[in-house]
Amino acid sequence: MVEIRAFIYPKFDEGIYRELVENGITHAYSFGRVQYGKLKVLGKGKTGVVVLLDRDKAVKIRRADSPKESLELEARIQEMAYPSSPKVYFYGRNFIVMEYVRGRTLTPKDLGALPDLLVRARYLEEVKIEHLELSRPWRNVLYNGERTYIIDYDSSQVKENPNNVTKVLSAFKLYELAREYKKGRDLRKVLSTLTKLLPSSSK
Repeated sequence: MVEIRAFIYPKFDEGIYRELVENGITHAYSFGRVQYGKLKVLGKGKTGVVVLLDRDKAVKIRRADSPKESLELEARIQEMAYPSSPKVYFYGRNFIVMEYVRGRTLTPKDLGALPDLLVRARYLEEVKIEHLELSRPWRNVLYNGERTYIIDYDSSQVKENPNNVTKVLSAFKLYELAREYKKGRDLRKVLSTLTKLLPSSSK
């Protein structure tokens, strides 16, 4: 395991380090597909770095140069999004400890994942969350072969009449189905049509 201070990016920040240690976050694993200097991490974005804490938990650590002063709003929105999202266990201004999901990022070939993803996207609409990155879901959805998880709520917002399902359908170039859903928001009808369109090997 590696001391947690090594994952504070792009330069050491005493305030971030102190909060992590005060909450019992002292070490993490160098593990993941993203190279971070000599270390590996699960993910890296404009607001944080995600690292493996143990076999069941990951932690998002706020970047020292993040445009956001806190991860608390993101954590609260992700809590609302569960179970479409990984479960949030606890959080602070500079970190979010969450469920570690074993899976890979979605690809345009993952048609078999689409029905499940649409149900997850619909759930976000039911709890009034708009995920602004679902028009490009390839980095923001994890797939483990059985189900999908919508991740990264950094740019999400709570609003009336959010649009997530249409974004996903458009990403897969299913524009007719996106228009159909937008008219009546009838997901069952969309899923029924989709089942007929999908190759049998994808179902």
